[in-house]
Amino acid sequence: MAQPSFWLFVFLGLSGALAQTSLDEKVFVFPMPSTNSYVLLKPQLPERLHQFTVCLRFYTDMTRELSLLSCSSKREHNEILILKHSPMVYHLYVGGKSVSYTLSGNTELGRHWENICMAWNSTTGIVQFWVNGLALPRKGLSKGYVLKTDLIMMLGQDQDTYGGSLDEQQSFVGEMAEVYLWDTVLSPEQLKKIWSEKVPNALVDWTALNFEIKGYVVLEPTFET
Repeated sequence: MAQPSFWLFVFLGLSGALAQTSLDEKVFVFPMPSTNSYVLLKPQLPERLHQFTVCLRFYTDMTRELSLLSCSSKREHNEILILKHSPMVYHLYVGGKSVSYTLSGNTELGRHWENICMAWNSTTGIVQFWVNGLALPRKGLSKGYVLKTDLIMMLGQDQDTYGGSLDEQQSFVGEMAEVYLWDTVLSPEQLKKIWSEKVPNALVDWTALNFEIKGYVVLEPTFET
């Protein structure tokens, strides 16, 4: 007789399956470009966000622009957006405005998993961007803006309207894991250790994730040990 955990894994791999479960040692695999394949998250926000930290890990060999994470509201489709514009350039959006980061000195990028965190504070407008545990220079972005509560959060696509208008040329192809969102700016000490020590009270928590798979995305065991 098959074990219950096997059937749970099959269930989670089905397109459109709604689930809340720990995804430790699992990854979302986005096998090919599309306009309809993504992972849908709906964080329950008790109030509008004045600050946040979002972290995730991914692996891709794509060199074109691709969307890692997109948060849209009815009033602003780029509430939060993390775009990898090219192998060495990222665009970060809050409230429809953006800043760019150009990485340098790391020729290994694109050949292994990349760990990224973005943190932002409305009061100061300061945005932090961390790549593989290293902080890039802080920049100013959308000072005074407040994020709406009706967020639709997508992994692997860029929303150009509320929950839609997806572009195949910006779709993510690769693997993604360990997605988190907090309603606070984590400290530098926490961000340095984010992949080895759990930070509690996440609104989006990989260890208890509410998600829905849309289209061709497959939940698979990680190859990492």
